[in-house]
Amino acid sequence: MNSAAVFLPKFFVVCSSILLLTGVAQVFVRPHAPNESLAAKLINRSTITALFAVAVGVCGLLVGLGVVKMPHFR
Repeated sequence: MNSAAVFLPKFFVVCSSILLLTGVAQVFVRPHAPNESLAAKLINRSTITALFAVAVGVCGLLVGLGVVKMPHFR
């Protein structure tokens, strides 16, 4: 087996964990306007970016842990 392929699952786990943490933290750190409605809080660029980061982080974590097999292209 290729020596670089041995470290790939660890790479996915570490990077996905960082991506999950930053996605969750982005929701809590975003500054809110004084009279912001619930819809404005949920539907904005920061929240959508955080949801995307969490979704990609979960997918990468599943690949890194071996739950989802990595595709092999030939």
